[in-house]
Amino acid sequence: MEACKNAPQPAPQLGVVGRAGSTESFQLSRWAPSAKAGEFVEHFWSVHWDLADGDTHDSTVITFPVVHLTHEWGTDGSRHGYPMPATLVHGVVDTVFRTTLQRSGSVVGARFHPGGFAARFGRDVSAYTGRVVPVDDELFGPAFTVDAERERAGRCLDDAIADHHREPDATYRSLRRLLDGIRDDHAVRRVEQLMERSPWSTRTTQRVFQRYVGVTPKWVLCRYRLQRAALDIETRSAIDLADLAVRHGWYDQAHFSHDFRTMLGCAPGEYANTYRA
Repeated sequence: MEACKNAPQPAPQLGVVGRAGSTESFQLSRWAPSAKAGEFVEHFWSVHWDLADGDTHDSTVITFPVVHLTHEWGTDGSRHGYPMPATLVHGVVDTVFRTTLQRSGSVVGARFHPGGFAARFGRDVSAYTGRVVPVDDELFGPAFTVDAERERAGRCLDDAIADHHREPDATYRSLRRLLDGIRDDHAVRRVEQLMERSPWSTRTTQRVFQRYVGVTPKWVLCRYRLQRAALDIETRSAIDLADLAVRHGWYDQAHFSHDFRTMLGCAPGEYANTYRA
């Protein structure tokens, strides 16, 4: 973890809006899970900020179809409606994740693989979609605590997730293969293409996505396309938005602009003027 703390941060970054211009506002680190936790967790991460009194930083993330488990503390009083410190479950954010950082604070989190939280804990993830809730006593037990120091907090979360007797089930393994494939293959843009790759019927695929991922296959495909389009806008010095829209699977620029504005609250051109590196 220490090496990851000191590594230079890539910028811009897929899903993190305006990362290139925010490197002085907060420190973001990522590191790999242990082998056993890694059956369910993609990576651990931490973020720390220490802002002058009265200063704020608005952070926006075009979220992935994943659940996060976080331990959070700081001098900013409350976050997500809960007093600090708190250990929280963040369901899939079906719009974009926005938060305003102020004063000083830290978060250590586990980003689960899509479906990983459901497979590890046996819970229906759709119950968490669009919500942030405190960890309940049944998740790890009433004696579960997290150390208030970033590196030790990360180890606490890793140990707790790794301490299980639940093997990844066959549905989760098949879902992981399906989602990894559509994430990496940019040619998969329509639900019909996803269903052609699915090992299940259309109805069963929908049910699996609802329980394990918390959102629909259509939502997942649109989110991956939107993330890639936003990253293209940030990284290219000049870009034809009409070409970009078609290249990422929208019917035309008007449909792309509508989806982009609905999700991020601004037009693609405005986004380019604000965040282009």
